[in-house]
Amino acid sequence: MSQKPASITVTNTYSSTATSRKIYKGVANTTAKSGYRPDLRAEAVSRASAIRKSQRPKKEAPVKKPRGVKARKAAEESS
Repeated sequence: MSQKPASITVTNTYSSTATSRKIYKGVANTTAKSGYRPDLRAEAVSRASAIRKSQRPKKEAPVKKPRGVKARKAAEESS
C-alpha cells in the first residue's frame, strides 16, 4: 500500500443539509475504523472543517461609517 498512496484515499460525500457535527463524527469514525493513524484523527476533522468553511456563502461586508473629520462633514451636510 505504501507504494500507491493515492489508492488508499477515502472519499465521502455528505448532503448540504448535514450538520457539521454529523460530518465530523463521520470523518472521525471513518479514520478510526480504517486503521488510520489515531494521532492524525484531529487533523482529518480539521481538514473537513476547513472544507466546510470554504463552501459557506460569503457574507456581505457592512458599509463602513465615516469617522473623524469625514463624519463631521457628513453630519453638517445632512443637517
